[in-house]
Amino acid sequence: MARALLPSMPEGGGRSPELQHFRAFEAIHRLGSLTAAGQELGISQPALSKVLGLLRRYYGDELFVRGKQGMRPTPLARRLVPDVQQLMGLFEHRLRAQAGFDPARSSRTFRISCTEVGAIHFMPRLLAAVRDKAPGVRWEVVPLAGEALGSLLASGEIDLVLTAYQAQRPGLSSQALYSVGHRCLVREGHPRIGQDLTLERFCAEKHVVASINDSQHAYRRVEQAIVQAAGEGAIGLRVHSLLIAPFIVAQSDHIFTATEQIAQQMAQLPGLRLLPCPLPLPPIVVHQYWHSRLDQDPAVGWLRALVAQHFAQPLPEDHAVQA
Repeated sequence: MARALLPSMPEGGGRSPELQHFRAFEAIHRLGSLTAAGQELGISQPALSKVLGLLRRYYGDELFVRGKQGMRPTPLARRLVPDVQQLMGLFEHRLRAQAGFDPARSSRTFRISCTEVGAIHFMPRLLAAVRDKAPGVRWEVVPLAGEALGSLLASGEIDLVLTAYQAQRPGLSSQALYSVGHRCLVREGHPRIGQDLTLERFCAEKHVVASINDSQHAYRRVEQAIVQAAGEGAIGLRVHSLLIAPFIVAQSDHIFTATEQIAQQMAQLPGLRLLPCPLPLPPIVVHQYWHSRLDQDPAVGWLRALVAQHFAQPLPEDHAVQA
């Protein structure tokens, strides 16, 4: 890492960058704005411009070029980003490890990455768990970005990922929390579906599905299984969010299939019934992921233990492969 960040014979020459300079580099890259980066770092824009000037002279490259969408990185800057993120993450980790972690006195903000339905499942229980034990701890839920999980964890932008993604990648540690099956939602008074939902009836009805572009998203398996069993014509409506589906199902004759825990929460809405899913869908396994360099980090260790305490369940052997 050091060799990539501090080449022995830089083209531009000049004073070697220090840690605060790379912190500024990371903020400019992440925020795409000198003004926003300066505000986050607590320094003036002229001072930040001087820092950027030092980096430009040292590397003999513009690094960031102003465009319509803000400060855009040059090819060299993009090559430096992973090493800078790793450096920043390592520095923050060592500071936190030396300082220790006292949840009762901490005002730290933990950033968790999960889906919208994941937030509905996880966050109420986590908030209740820390209400008295860690009253100053704050939380931020950030969108789940499958391809960027590794870099976001490495940079320290997120502390933990809660997902059914297949996210086994170098540098990541994980713990399987639980496996979960699927259920179907239909409206009360559905004219053709009574107390039982057969596979034949399931295939004959129209379905609401959420269009998920991410190929790693666990819900993609549901849509694929419906199409495989009943054909593309069985998809009566596509929506952009899983959270929209139950409101539509409550006022139509369509079926919506989701994981059991989410379907149970959605079934609390008026006018909905919960039924077993006749499709032979394999259970999904939900994991928590963190960066391996944080294995001994006291704060993230506390967070992982908290999640495991409230969500980890014995995992059946035949479910363990369904990551």
